[in-house]
Amino acid sequence: MKTFLANILIVISLAATSQERFTDLDGQKFRIKTLGDGDITVLFENGMSDSLEVWQSIPDSVAKFARVFLYDRADIGKSDLSRQERSIPNMVSELKSVLKKENIKPPYILVGHSLGGLIDRYFASEYPGEVLGMLLLDPSAESYWKSMSKKELKKYIKGGTEWYESRFKVQYRKEWYQFIPNLNYMNNLKIPKDMPIILLSAKQLEWSKYQPDIIDGFTNAKLVKLKGDHYTHIAHAELTTNWIKELVERTGY
Repeated sequence: MKTFLANILIVISLAATSQERFTDLDGQKFRIKTLGDGDITVLFENGMSDSLEVWQSIPDSVAKFARVFLYDRADIGKSDLSRQERSIPNMVSELKSVLKKENIKPPYILVGHSLGGLIDRYFASEYPGEVLGMLLLDPSAESYWKSMSKKELKKYIKGGTEWYESRFKVQYRKEWYQFIPNLNYMNNLKIPKDMPIILLSAKQLEWSKYQPDIIDGFTNAKLVKLKGDHYTHIAHAELTTNWIKELVERTGY
């Protein structure tokens, strides 16, 4: 009975601290969602063309021990259309403006899936004093595409463009159109080499063998290999939550 009541209180508490809303940046609206409470914020960065719903139950689980922030990037989900090129610096700048507008102050733990991993790494490079750790979930590894010949890359881009244009509305394709150029922003990142990083690799996917390059030279990084598809972290939601908790606990907050 006590356990049941405790669980009810947790649900009530999370409901009270959970808020989905829109924030306005000079007339441009971004959908955001905050959950939980605490001195450290776990910031979820969606993969390419994904809205915040993609995380399913994971943010609710994380909200039991930390503050959580989710959002839809411009063009995606319920946010307004973009006003700028979908370059990684522009996306990071928009995110920083949203955080400032909503008074969501650092420190942060960054959780990024796929393209979100590129965005998180750039954010950590630009604001190293604000980031205390990163969980990279089957992240895009730039060395995979840079290893391709011009012919291979051209074929890859053609196939990707056909796939996106047959499945997504125009605004959802913009991140894909900028994807290959955005890889150049991963050159010469200035992420502290002692930053705690956990990298989940879906080991059966072709690019997985290039993912260790992302954490090469980092002294507090570890690689976790799991079977599954590109969204394997959803299938392993409990493990994903535990990795986030590990990063939060390592901060001492």
